[in-house]
Amino acid sequence: MKRRAIVAVAALCGFASLTGCSTGSDTPNAYAVKTDIPTAAAMDPAIIDAASKEGSLLVYGEANEASMKPVLTAFQNQYPDIKTSYISLGGTESFQRYLNEKATGGKTADVIVSLQGANFLDLVKRGDIQDFTPPAAAPLPDFAKLAPGVFAMELNPVMALINTTLLPESEQPDSLEALAKLSSDPKLTGKIVTYDGTTEFGYTVNHAYIAKAGEAGWKVLEQLGQNTKVEASAGPMYNKLLQGEYTMSYFQSGATRPLITGAAAKVLNYKFFADGTPFMPRGAGATTGGKSPNAAKVFVNFLIDKAGQTAGCAGGFAPYLDGVDCPVNLAKVTAQLGAENINIAKWDQALVTDAPAFKNRWKEAFGR
Repeated sequence: MKRRAIVAVAALCGFASLTGCSTGSDTPNAYAVKTDIPTAAAMDPAIIDAASKEGSLLVYGEANEASMKPVLTAFQNQYPDIKTSYISLGGTESFQRYLNEKATGGKTADVIVSLQGANFLDLVKRGDIQDFTPPAAAPLPDFAKLAPGVFAMELNPVMALINTTLLPESEQPDSLEALAKLSSDPKLTGKIVTYDGTTEFGYTVNHAYIAKAGEAGWKVLEQLGQNTKVEASAGPMYNKLLQGEYTMSYFQSGATRPLITGAAAKVLNYKFFADGTPFMPRGAGATTGGKSPNAAKVFVNFLIDKAGQTAGCAGGFAPYLDGVDCPVNLAKVTAQLGAENINIAKWDQALVTDAPAFKNRWKEAFGR
């Protein structure tokens, strides 16, 4: 999803501002990643030396430049010999541009950082992702190992975003199912928005929701679909909510959380629904077509170790290492929603094979 419409990232709002979700009990946090991964986890000195000699790194991704800046700055400080450049592109565009540039023999991305699971799986199948396991990945659980050579730099929970001047907190639904039941209310009909489920991000989040909710989830979507408008990307959704054109969104990208500050925080609040909060992995993979394969390995390792995830928090990403404190991270959302409600989107073959039939059913539900 393209985020050029999103303005520069501001400070994160406090986790205490989250409302409307069930509180976690003493249920063990099955998703906490308890590990003492050190900064720059045990990277092979020979690879670091080769990366320094390459001297440059080119990264493609759909996150906006402001979000990536803390990550790139921290990496540059740690590896000053590797000059790092980042180009923000639409999610699908990152992959298409890489393939086109590789085909013509031009300079192209050494690393792709993206939420686009199906596109990453396609690159893996093509042999365009280095089958390399960074040292920092060794102790990670399976949910962070997205595909051969692709690892999660974050697990960002989607959310409901609400214009509180149009729908006060006392009237806000506390679950996706409750929102579906309220969606025919004149206050909300035509004023609810979500992603187009035929776009890659929209499809992935809906697929993750249905994977957990099953047919009951389809009934919720079918009820919502009658009264929901759709947008292709996060920027228009956020801006129209802020302006009052929409009252509420669901499955809203976590990329907009850092924008809810200052004047915007007086208008908008957000919620994590226990029954509707898929976590969206943002994967990172070193390409086989880039000119700096060793620098790419160093960067991917950095993204998933403690230093990279700490820097990612400053950009509004949601870390999952248990030792990285952040206003929104896997451990805190798990404690709030309960481990039984955690739903991490899977990048598996079903994500690819289900797509045609799934998108057709989604279009029927939403009258598209």
